[in-house]
Amino acid sequence: MNRFGHLAATAVGVVLAGWSPAQAQDRPLAAGFPEVYRVGGLDAEQWAQFSGRGPMDFDGSGNLYVLDRTASQVIVVDQNGELVRIVGRKGEGPGEFQRPRDLVVWRDGSFVVPDAGHDAFQIFGPDGELEHFVRMGARQGPLLGTDLAGTALRPGPNGRDLYRQGQAEAMGQIFGVIGQLLGAEEQETSGVDDRGIERLDLAGDVVASQPVLQAWRVPREADREELSLSDLANRSRIESAVAGAMMTMYFEPELYWDVLLDGTIAYSDSSAYAIKLVAPTGSLLGVLQRPYKPEAVDRRIRSRTIERLRDEFDRGPEENDVREAYRNEIENRDFFEEVPVVRGLRASWNGALWVRRRGDEPWDDNGPIMPHAPSIPFHCQIVRDRG
Repeated sequence: MNRFGHLAATAVGVVLAGWSPAQAQDRPLAAGFPEVYRVGGLDAEQWAQFSGRGPMDFDGSGNLYVLDRTASQVIVVDQNGELVRIVGRKGEGPGEFQRPRDLVVWRDGSFVVPDAGHDAFQIFGPDGELEHFVRMGARQGPLLGTDLAGTALRPGPNGRDLYRQGQAEAMGQIFGVIGQLLGAEEQETSGVDDRGIERLDLAGDVVASQPVLQAWRVPREADREELSLSDLANRSRIESAVAGAMMTMYFEPELYWDVLLDGTIAYSDSSAYAIKLVAPTGSLLGVLQRPYKPEAVDRRIRSRTIERLRDEFDRGPEENDVREAYRNEIENRDFFEEVPVVRGLRASWNGALWVRRRGDEPWDDNGPIMPHAPSIPFHCQIVRDRG
């Protein structure tokens, strides 16, 4: 689920705004999480019998949008769990979907669906009517809308732009080689990788992109060997490349980010509690910090981390070549020197920023959630997370 959906479907809490580095003390959230409504299930109405878990997002009024990829439609549900409308169907025309891969909702209820089958973004207004059909350029390509490449999309502030995180270089090579095999023309590499963010302008007939920032990356001693078309005949080479692309160093800091109402990008790219705020132009505006120090990786953490992953693999399916490639990666991966503090970051439609810390154990991602509201004048307010 988008918009910090892994934190809570509808999180209600108290945000104390006007935070400054001097106020480096946790403020507990006096929040309860009562169930607002439940949608779906075998006994549900036909429109709510979803074919699987797909992308979801909320608009500024609290309406829920769900993309059912198999049914090729977007279901809009109001704050009471009642059906508002169904948008789209499978087909080849504008407003119809072939291979819808993702869903992004703006504050006013407009939304966009990247459709890999159409090789385009389809933009719908708050009333569910198709407003604009924007083709992906050579730099985006038909794979931009897939989540297989680790691509993340976030809504911009003006209702006609998106922010996109790039894909890992190794995954880009794999998709590029597959494209060559299928006879596609060689495409220009995107302006950012998986540690970068770019702005996508959807106002024209073709998507225009502009790199905004490049986050910090852990230095590598040597780059991986590039894939070629001939490597597709080498199964072990492809399996090793996929496994390597999916696995970084243990505890390597991930890039967590989101976009605030004014277009400011908040992101974390290191092991410290340091949330950087960057203007849409790419200039640094400031850093939100808390006095939580990353834990040094010692021998106990190393051995226990590998042991846990070994046990997980032993409980998995029967051995095959892919599993063996992943097992080799588990045994041979390096460790980052520190355990990162930040494990998640999302924004809400009223300007609040929610940051998740690590749990008690180094590998526990489900730690406390902390609110920041850097863009709102000092006051106390009740907020509803976008989901």
